[in-house]
Formats: sequence, C-alpha cells, structure tokens
Amino acid sequence: MTYSLAIDWLKIFCFFLGQDEWEPVCSVRFTYMRETYGTRCFSRLYRVRMANSEGGMDEFAEIEATPYSSILPEYAVMVRFVNRALYLPDFWELAEELLTVNNFQCKGISRIDICADFNEFAEINPKALIEGFAAKRLRHIGRGVGALYFNHGKGVERDEFGKPKPDYGVNYTGLSFGTHSSDAHVYLYNKTFELLTQGDKPWIKDTWVAAGLDVRNVWRLEVSIKSQGLKFKDRASGKNVEIDVTMVYDTHELDKIYHTFVRKLFAFIRNKSQIKNVTREPRIVLFDDSLPAYDRGAIRNISAGDRMERILIKSLYQFADRYRGRYIYEARERAQSLAASLAYGTGLGEWYEDKINQWETPIHK
Repeated sequence: MTYSLAIDWLKIFCFFLGQDEWEPVCSVRFTYMRETYGTRCFSRLYRVRMANSEGGMDEFAEIEATPYSSILPEYAVMVRFVNRALYLPDFWELAEELLTVNNFQCKGISRIDICADFNEFAEINPKALIEGFAAKRLRHIGRGVGALYFNHGKGVERDEFGKPKPDYGVNYTGLSFGTHSSDAHVYLYNKTFELLTQGDKPWIKDTWVAAGLDVRNVWRLEVSIKSQGLKFKDRASGKNVEIDVTMVYDTHELDKIYHTFVRKLFAFIRNKSQIKNVTREPRIVLFDDSLPAYDRGAIRNISAGDRMERILIKSLYQFADRYRGRYIYEARERAQSLAASLAYGTGLGEWYEDKINQWETPIHK
C-alpha cells in the first residue's frame, strides 16, 4: 500500500527565555504583524511571515503571547505553524530558526494532527469501508461517539478528465470517531473532494504526485491528538510514553505514533451474529500489519484525576449562570478566571477552549 504521511496541524507551548515579556525579534527571514485582537487565553496575537524565493512573503506561524491567567507565567507563549509551512521540505530547520531568534524554549506539544493520504487501504476501498460500516456489515472495535458524512445526489469520484461521475444516490465522504474535544480522535475522508469543494491546496497535491498517488481520488485518514492524548502507557514495554517535538521530528517515529493511534481508534472487523470476543476476530487490514506501533494503554492515575478536574472547571465557569444574586454576579469574573487558571495548570487548556462556547448558555436554578 502506498501512502504519504504528513503533519497537518502543529501547535506548541513555549517559554520565552528573556528577562522581560516577549517582544517580536525581526530578522532577514521573519517579520511580524500584530492583530488588533488577542485570543481567548492570550492578549496578544502575532502573524509571522517568511520571505520566499520570489521576493514576497508567506504566512509561516501565529504566536500568542501575554496570557490572561496569572497561573501562566508572563513569558509563556503558544506557537502554531500554518498548514502550508508544515509541508515545506525544510520546515523543521525554519521552525528551529524561528524559535531560536525569539529565544523560545519548546516545553511541549499542545495539539498535533498526523495524516496519511492514499488511494486504497491495503485490504479495502475507503468508500466501501464507510458503506460497510453504515450498513452494519462492518463493526468498529470500541465504543464512543462519531459522525458519518455524505453528499446526497452529488458525484464524488472523478473520471479520467477530472469531472465528477454521475451518481444520484448517497455518496459517503467521511467517517469519524471521537469529537473535537476528545484527547484524540480519528477522521477518514475524501481529501480530493474536500479540496475541490472547499478550496485547493497545491502544496498538498505536490506530496501526492511525489508519492505516486492518483490525485483524482485521494483519501485521508487523520489522527488529531491534544495534550492529554500525548501521554500513554506502552503495554508492551510497561513504560510511559510522552510524545514531544523530538519524536515527531523523526519520520520513523512519526510513522510509529500514527499507526499506534490508528490501530487503537480506527479498527474494524466483519460483523456477524454471536461475536463473543471482538479481540479474537480478524481485523480488516488497513495498513501493513508489520509496521511498528506502540501498544497504547491509559495511564490510570492521570485519567482518574482529569475527570474530577473537568467537573470542577466547568462548575467554576458556570458559577454565576447557575445561581442568582448580585454578589454572585460580581464574583463571575473571578470564578471564570480561576477556571481558566485551573485548566491550564492541569494541562486541560485545549479542552477548556473547546468547551467554553457550550458553557455560555445560561442555566439558572
């Protein structure tokens, strides 16, 4: 099976190693533009641009600085690299240069999306897999929520001239397990169709051509991992694993991490009656089974604590909405600030950012 592996999203948490609050350091390669607004958790947002070979400027990264919460030191910053930059052949050298000129020290990954692009799985067509799951001919190993994506009455597959083949039925375009607030979730979708309908990205197509893929019908299986999902136990060795930048920089290690999550979150068997033990049923082969992977398991002492912390954070944020009274409303800002501080202090910052929109709905008692 031929596939192209890439990092499609990368956001890292850093410390500024200077004496005072960070200020942008311009160089021959990088320039900065400050936005008139910040983000939910940082008051300053900068867009980093990089000089290209044609004498112009390309977007390279975003830097969030000056946290609102006092629990984070004033020298804490977030760096998110834009999608196009991640596909540059010298991305890691450029990223290291940006961190070095600004005196940033990477402390960990906040979120990373790893994806494989291909035309066919090793043993099944991606569209057939989705259709089989929807029709209950295939069974997903594991429980949880997910989503099925389709277009009704619109062709998805392309002919030799790049035009949609007529098809007026239900065309399945994607299947996901987990949610955007999950520590890790996985999403299979028709990437060619997405680029045709939502905007082209030539730099991604260049990787397809280089890998020898048929660009008319490329599927993507993407794993999105947030900070809490980056820590797990390898049951084969008994050791705890924490994914950091040095690991994803290594192509072989990145491949191993990717297949670890795919095997755990996106595994299928053929459905039949009276299955007593799904672990004994032969799995449908998606990628080469001989590819290395960790035997991912939960770190129990972390998982148990997270649930209680999430309940406390949510309760603090909704404190003033849940109860009535002038003095309670006056304490709202302090309660929400404490919720943010607790979230970032326990590594739940990304989860907190995903959830606060849902928590804005009043729930008065």
